Amino acid sequence: MAHDVFVSYSSHNRFAANAVCAKLEANDVRCWIAPRDVSPGLEYGECIMDAIEQSRIMVLVFTADANKSPQVRKEVERAVNRGVVILPLRIEDVRLSSSSETFTGWTP
Repeated sequence: MAHDVFVSYSSHNRFAANAVCAKLEANDVRCWIAPRDVSPGLEYGECIMDAIEQSRIMVLVFTADANKSPQVRKEVERAVNRGVVILPLRIEDVRLSSSSETFTGWTP
């Protein structure tokens, strides 16, 4: 395994996600984050799904944008289905959408 943590985020929050990734890596935690770690020549979505499956932990940079993002929802769903531990990092005071709440079992 080339990484321990998959960083999930909305593209609108890339600066915050990159800061989270940098902080983890400064403390010797190996991270996978798009688009940095997408392998050239491979399909973007496939790389993301493979990276989630190879991770032990997903750090979800949780914001209003992430809450609305279909891509983030797919990433969380894949992580739940594969038994990947999800650590939500709430950087905005946002309530989890009802569809995500139902799927993840998280409560506000």
